[in-house]
Amino acid sequence: MKLKLGILDQSPTVKGGTSLQALKNSIDLAVFADEAGFHSIIYSEHHGVEAYGSSSPEILSAVVLSKTKRIKVGTGGIMMKNYSAYKIAEWTKMLGSLYPERFILGLGKAPGGLKDAVSALNNHRPVILSSQETKLEEIIQYIKEEKGIYDGLIAQPTDVTLLPEILWLGSGIQSATEAAKHGVGYSYADFMRNGPGVESTETYLREFDKNQYSSAPSLQVAVAVSVAEDLKSARYNAYGMAYQFLQARHIQAPEALLPTETIEKRILGTEDEEEFFKILDHIILDTPGNISERLREKAEEYHTDELLLLCNMYRETDRLNTYKSIILAH
Repeated sequence: MKLKLGILDQSPTVKGGTSLQALKNSIDLAVFADEAGFHSIIYSEHHGVEAYGSSSPEILSAVVLSKTKRIKVGTGGIMMKNYSAYKIAEWTKMLGSLYPERFILGLGKAPGGLKDAVSALNNHRPVILSSQETKLEEIIQYIKEEKGIYDGLIAQPTDVTLLPEILWLGSGIQSATEAAKHGVGYSYADFMRNGPGVESTETYLREFDKNQYSSAPSLQVAVAVSVAEDLKSARYNAYGMAYQFLQARHIQAPEALLPTETIEKRILGTEDEEEFFKILDHIILDTPGNISERLREKAEEYHTDELLLLCNMYRETDRLNTYKSIILAH
């Protein structure tokens, strides 16, 4: 099975570095990915944390689309509760029209930040916990130029000939069911799961409604990876990423990436040690000679041909080497 390999880029920052450097790294990575043959590159949205440099994946997507030629580029994802469906639909139609068949709208239901960030994004008002599925329905109506809440309201540009791809992000049965119901793609966050995940993706494939937005299901699985010349190095290089996952799981704002030695001093002998190493063991760690088979096994587990690869490392050269090793092996 020939896999479609994409990159999930969180624009990671490192301790002592800057978010501007992280954004420059993201642009350089995208140019490499475009030339190397990756299928897609997707940008996440985070607010109020030092760990990640990008707060506006739609802007980063626009910049990268202008600097690349063939790779699909998108958001992974826009945190919907902070924005209006109308505005999301407007810039989606713009990017989809300017770069037909290359822009992907990835949408998520998470807040995208901790309490203060969410409050600031919502103009210091309490967040209205309305159904995010309803907001998805509105976005689709504006994109398809169907009658919606406001009779006669258009989202420019109009008369779009090719509908942009939509991905619904999630890690559970509910998100899978919603994606299937509306006929949009489903991006399953395997790297975030804390238990079996196949039930969610099987639900999506089984319940997909081909009479809605798209005529065929599109299942993408996001996995965390680390590749190096030996397993010990691959494992050590992934410590920073695993530590950020641990902090996020504890509802803490993740720090910028730390050196492996610093993380060992923080973790070893603490109550978090066991959980940290469970998270680390869930990351796909391997060498260039074996990584291709490991990724095929993961794709077969989920019955998909599309994987999205997340790799955050303290040294940017190690992150680039991981992606280079994977595409060369592929």
